[in-house]
Amino acid sequence: MRMLGFTPRFPRASVLIAFALFSGAAMADDAADCAGPDPATGIPACTRLIAQQGAAADALADAYVGRAKHRTVQNEFDAALADLNEALSRNPSHADAYHNRGAVYSLQGRYDEALAALAEAIRLAPEEAAESYHTRGRIYLAVGDVATALAELDAALGVDPRHVDALISRGGAYQLNGDVERAMADYDEALRIDPDNPVALSNRGALYLMTSRFGPAIADLDRAIELDASYGQAYLNRAVTRVFQRQFEQAMPDFDRALELEPDNPEYYFQRAATYALQGQAEKAIADFDQVIRLSPESISPYAARGGLLEALGRRDAAIADQRQVLSLDPSNEKAKEALGRLGAAP
Repeated sequence: MRMLGFTPRFPRASVLIAFALFSGAAMADDAADCAGPDPATGIPACTRLIAQQGAAADALADAYVGRAKHRTVQNEFDAALADLNEALSRNPSHADAYHNRGAVYSLQGRYDEALAALAEAIRLAPEEAAESYHTRGRIYLAVGDVATALAELDAALGVDPRHVDALISRGGAYQLNGDVERAMADYDEALRIDPDNPVALSNRGALYLMTSRFGPAIADLDRAIELDASYGQAYLNRAVTRVFQRQFEQAMPDFDRALELEPDNPEYYFQRAATYALQGQAEKAIADFDQVIRLSPESISPYAARGGLLEALGRRDAAIADQRQVLSLDPSNEKAKEALGRLGAAP
């Protein structure tokens, strides 16, 4: 069974905004709300700042960046990019505008454009570039370049050794490399700085699971869920921990809850399907593999796994179709060739 090692949350579009204050308490309040965390108050406040007559170009740029941040939180990516373009037309050297442009591009999967924008943010403000390096590290993790990701995350922590998200991400990169000691050190340091960080707790719980330390794993995952009851990854990691302990009845509610929270996450369906298969519940497993294939049709694993179950159930034609699909995605897949041989079918 595959096990998720660390969170897929990726990447946060964080900003550092310093607003010039206009005269009057109302303008100060708008600047604070625009820079604050709540889009419901932030967007109108930023819009009022933008509408002010005679505002300095730098102040306008800050307000556009602030509104872009809020729009990014609401997944209004095109509107956010439009605001960032406006910000850069007022201040072409606005490092935060470039950073946020890179963050939006990364959320859209436009990684080359994201890396270019983040590089410009780093060039303009290297002493404040920890989050830009971190976001670049997350992009390289997303495309499977762990070595480059580690270099970027090292750079982020070189700028800000207390950057908790970068510590968590670097721990995940070490975990992917099988470097348990360094991964644990990064998660421990993140939790020393921020003891109630649910992502660090969930990731460390998954790492404890990798080393068969089930008690500490459950303790971390229980705490992560207590802190953030809407964090699907923590439920998944706790479910997988229960599976490794053969506690299937306790695992299934956590799988179900994870999928309630993230119903379009193919990895969650895959893990639940594998658990159904371990329990001999082939039809339920097949139904979940169907969902994995619907959500991630280019992934090889669900076709191979579903094909094996269909073969065991004597559903020859469907099993052949799945194994042939595996070969269409990976022509050198020996296991699929062996399965087709057992089924008496040509590749």
